[in-house]
Amino acid sequence: MDGDDRISFLPEDIKLSILSRLVIKEAVRTSALARSWRYTWTRLPSLCLGRYLDRLGDTSEDFDFRPVSSTWIQRVNHLVSSLQGPFLLFQLSLLLNKNIVPSNRPQRLLDLLFQKGGVQTLHLCCEYSNTMTEPDQPAPFFMNIPLPVPVPYRFDSYHHSHKVKLRLPPFHSLKVLLLEGCQLVLPDQFRGLHSLTALSLSDVIISHHHLHLLLDTSKNLTTFKFVAQDLDLVPHLSLNISLPLLTNVEFVITEMVDKICLVSTPRLEQAYISVGGFESKKLAWVTLGLLNGVSMVSSLSLDSHVLETLSLLALPISFSFPQLKSLVLPLHVDTLDKRTCDVFHWLLKSIPFLEELHLKVLSFSEQTEGVATQMRELLVKKQNGISCLNQTLKRVTISMYVLRKVMAGITVVKFFLLNAKVLKLMKILYPDNNDELSMIEELKKVEVASSDAKVVMYNTTTEVTVNVK
Repeated sequence: MDGDDRISFLPEDIKLSILSRLVIKEAVRTSALARSWRYTWTRLPSLCLGRYLDRLGDTSEDFDFRPVSSTWIQRVNHLVSSLQGPFLLFQLSLLLNKNIVPSNRPQRLLDLLFQKGGVQTLHLCCEYSNTMTEPDQPAPFFMNIPLPVPVPYRFDSYHHSHKVKLRLPPFHSLKVLLLEGCQLVLPDQFRGLHSLTALSLSDVIISHHHLHLLLDTSKNLTTFKFVAQDLDLVPHLSLNISLPLLTNVEFVITEMVDKICLVSTPRLEQAYISVGGFESKKLAWVTLGLLNGVSMVSSLSLDSHVLETLSLLALPISFSFPQLKSLVLPLHVDTLDKRTCDVFHWLLKSIPFLEELHLKVLSFSEQTEGVATQMRELLVKKQNGISCLNQTLKRVTISMYVLRKVMAGITVVKFFLLNAKVLKLMKILYPDNNDELSMIEELKKVEVASSDAKVVMYNTTTEVTVNVK
């Protein structure tokens, strides 16, 4: 045995690298051959356990959506118990069957982590499924050393609406908390997570009182992500946020949100806003109020439903974004009408010093000719009241996704070539299998406002510079 023990003589970092890519069963077998192996893997500072993670920590191509078995959970508890800790990072992604796995099992695991101490990054994604039977051959789970902030895998809450109830222990060292698909409650006499800098609540059921308590006691937060539920069982939320160090926010709002007000966030720099569910006037007012709350950011990203939702109000944007330099905005040309175009123009007018714009042009309609004609009538015209087009807008990127006819996207390109007077670079990303020569010919016909404008077209394989002078 000693003659075959080559692993023990490897440097510690190499041993950890090898171990991080082994299935747990393989790691246990290997420990029988290497004297130092068992001591190495019991001192791992990071654990990533999940049914939907492969050995490298990325999502696997061979998804198995069966819920985990009770044996699987027992093995996880045994594994965590046998490791020394503390875990600087712990990630668990799994799907449970409430008829098989007792509801207190995930809570036991969470309490065990608290006993080990030292957890700085915690990511839990666990939900109940409606499956009634024990899986015949539960898939193996993997242990690895993931990235510092793991990329979450999102479950579909409509298929797995039963939430695992978790009571959050007072992790004193916790800096990053990512929770998905669970019901979160705070313990009695909760005094806050004072080291917490990043918080993400996606598809999480939490009471109005506990959410405010969590935020009010986390004054060191710099990043906050909130994906609202869209289920009737979720209480309506009215959220007031006062976080002096907050720099990044991400909101996905639904009908369950009555109001989100950023009362005091003086350091806010980046914001992402998405509208989930069906558009309504209520959502439009919530969205408008949220935009007003983030009006001092330097970078803003919106999803494709924001313009459509705001168009229901038929009102101009009455506030401005005086510090906004970068905007990401999807434009869904299938639903483009006069009111949506008005919101698009109002938004550009409210950003006087915009320097960089990234438009994602989307279209799923087969009626491409009608769409292109409508866009030409609504969009392509001289714009004298948009100051950023005259003074600051230098970089525009047009990404065309799922376009049945790229010429609809070219119409958007024409709008900026026609109006952006200080434009330096126009980047066009378009799908494969489109008539590139026709696109180039169309662009050469455009009247260009900026004498310095450079147009570069990309697809997955080629790059073409178009002379539009």
